[in-house]
Amino acid sequence: MKESVICFKFLLIVLLSLLPTAKVKAAPSGEPLISLEVANASLQKLLPLLEEQAGVTFTYESSLLKNMPQINISFYRTPFSECMRKLCVLLSISYKQEGHFIILKRTNIHEVSTNGLQFDSIQHLQEVVISATSLQKNLLLNPQMGQARFGYENIKSTPVLFGEADIIKIIQTLPGVSPGIAGFADMYVRGGNNDENLYLLEGNPLYQVNHAAGLFSGFNVEAIESTDFYKSAFPARYGGRLSSVVDIRTKDGNLREHHGNIMLGLTSGSFNLEGPLIKDKTSFNLNLRRTWFDILSAPALAIMNATKQDGADKTIARYAFTDLNLKLTHHFNSHSHAFAGIYFGRDYLKGGSKSTDENDKEEDISRLRWGNVMGFAGWSHSFNSRFYSNINVAYTHYASKLQRNLKEQNDEKQTYYQTSSLNGIDDISLRTDFNYLPTTNQHIRFGSQYIYHRFRPEYSSVRSSSDATLNRDNRNQQLHAHELGIYAEDEWKLNNAIRLNTGLRFSLYKINNKTYTNLEPRISTAFHVAPQWSIKASYARMNQYVHQISESYINLPTDTWMPVNNKFKPLCSDQLSAGVYYTPNKNYAFSAEGYYKWLNHILDYKDGYNYLSSFAEWENKFTAGKGNTYGIELFARKETGKITGYIGYALSWNNRQFDEINHGKSFPAKFDNRHKLNIVANWQINKKVELNASWTYMTGNRVTVSFENQQILGQVQSPQTGNIYPGQPLLPHFHPDEGVGYYTTRNNFRLPAYHRLDLGINIYRSLKKGRTGIWNISIYNAYCYMAPVGIYKRFWTQNPMGSGYYPENKSDCYFETLRLIPIIPSVSYTYKF
Repeated sequence: MKESVICFKFLLIVLLSLLPTAKVKAAPSGEPLISLEVANASLQKLLPLLEEQAGVTFTYESSLLKNMPQINISFYRTPFSECMRKLCVLLSISYKQEGHFIILKRTNIHEVSTNGLQFDSIQHLQEVVISATSLQKNLLLNPQMGQARFGYENIKSTPVLFGEADIIKIIQTLPGVSPGIAGFADMYVRGGNNDENLYLLEGNPLYQVNHAAGLFSGFNVEAIESTDFYKSAFPARYGGRLSSVVDIRTKDGNLREHHGNIMLGLTSGSFNLEGPLIKDKTSFNLNLRRTWFDILSAPALAIMNATKQDGADKTIARYAFTDLNLKLTHHFNSHSHAFAGIYFGRDYLKGGSKSTDENDKEEDISRLRWGNVMGFAGWSHSFNSRFYSNINVAYTHYASKLQRNLKEQNDEKQTYYQTSSLNGIDDISLRTDFNYLPTTNQHIRFGSQYIYHRFRPEYSSVRSSSDATLNRDNRNQQLHAHELGIYAEDEWKLNNAIRLNTGLRFSLYKINNKTYTNLEPRISTAFHVAPQWSIKASYARMNQYVHQISESYINLPTDTWMPVNNKFKPLCSDQLSAGVYYTPNKNYAFSAEGYYKWLNHILDYKDGYNYLSSFAEWENKFTAGKGNTYGIELFARKETGKITGYIGYALSWNNRQFDEINHGKSFPAKFDNRHKLNIVANWQINKKVELNASWTYMTGNRVTVSFENQQILGQVQSPQTGNIYPGQPLLPHFHPDEGVGYYTTRNNFRLPAYHRLDLGINIYRSLKKGRTGIWNISIYNAYCYMAPVGIYKRFWTQNPMGSGYYPENKSDCYFETLRLIPIIPSVSYTYKF
């Protein structure tokens, strides 16, 4: 069973390495965050408040203000685009943003809005040119550090992966975030591991967030309203992971009109439809996505199998992924609304061979299925203009199943042999959040979250028709855990120069007869020291009660999530951060952040662990230790004009120390990437053509390499004392490619640096009835520098003309670098209606 699992993991890696990929790039959202409360206010009163905070100028015909209803609305640190969307839905208006100028219009049959966000056809709008105000006030005054917010428009206006933007790959372009292996949708944030990232969908945790073992993320951007990413100064309302938070909120459907889009790419396609079920009351938003890998590969496999000689085995291979997002929203009144939704993500991989010999048929096929299913529902209620609440319940199911079927048939008999393994997690959660604004200078949040976990570690079975003694079931005991988090945080403006966010989170984790409790203080502050300068500082403690058991260099769906237990304590981190922020004018923003993070009770494999040992012995493979990571991150961005973009650079160190690893000495972590540089640019040539380019440089990952092999010695027992002593070599004619590898230290070799250029172009075409067609052409890895992902030791072959090795002036061994993903062009077409 273990051997088949290993072989199939290798097959999975090989198949995925052959898939072409392209990297998504985007600039972190520069849009301002809006915080205001109005009750029974007119639009004329509301617009100046938005102008002050957003740094925009509204322009509209005076008739727009006629017959407008009074507005009751509350925003707190809400993206400006989201505020505008809600206003458009509430007031039946549309808007078009031209630079820093917002043109407001009533929605009618000639001017169709898309998602309530913008015009698809604006040929009748008058151009307005007015000097813009700065958007940087929010950057200087917000005490939150290490945060990036992405709206839907930010994601869609960037180079894409086979026609599909990827929010995880966008986050990877930020300083302090490493992809691990280039091209995969993993994240290693400020020295943390990939399992230390908290992924939230509508406030509920997800475990498996990738398709194709990391080549694609599991989030369809057509369903995303906004994404908040945190890598430091975590607000107290978040907990459960050490290194980062990715908080994804999905779109509500349009309450007045039906809209949608269809995207067709080289390897996948998607469909989106939204609209009212009950006008102005109930809406839906449906998003579907599927890959074509299985459909496109079928003809190639058929041709390959047809050219094989009689009796040769036929190759069987298939891969596909599907995901679905559905959200229903109902507005009871202006103070209360409810929502419910479903997320479904599933991958399917099939591989093997089938004999064509009629006299001796043999079939060996492996199948791997994995994915998430989540159902959620929530209710938001505003008691008054200063106090509102949110309640959310959810059920999450994650499972991974690997199965191998071997069938043999001849004239005499038919036999079969089947192995399977299954692991998964089930969560039931309840979350409550309350918001109270006692004054315009203070915002208090408090709430709680309870999660019931059921862990289903590896269950394996063997069935054989030829030998009943082989039949067995290995069922590891299910684990049940209870997790509770209670938090309170307070953000207030002390004066015009100082803003502060303080919070405290209490976390409890009970599993079997063991209960862990922890207090997690959080504090962040901003000092506005000059009109264009701000200084920020923060501290945050985080605890983590689950970890991912992975036995490969990349994270595969066969990896298992396990909770803490009596042997291993909760993972813990303490992070200090400080930064300087400078905005010289409306066009540019600069920042420099430094951090130091302490890691405790982290896990790693012991030296010389047995890969083939049973999963039930997983605790014996690991040891607990500590680590530290520190660095500085520089960031500069240009937000206005036809050319926009950013440059991000990180200089970092990442170290580990375990008593049972590397003789107890400190060593660099696997993803100790000393330097990382990202340059991203967007050129809006005109309203129809947009060019994108990005360049990435990253110091190589670290691996453990044996630079020499050593002899294997036999053992001799003393007849007098019975003691065991080293004896003679077991290999008297020793060659360098024999014996065992000798490893000096853990992660003793750094792979070559990685760099890549990506290019993209979007071409927009206005169609009839306000519809739009968008062509995207992208080139991944434009100059074809393939990413180094591993290194292998090789030995010179023996000289056939004589003794010794050829060539004789070379050392006995040399090393080869494994590289993946060459230049990949892609094209896609999106039709919006």
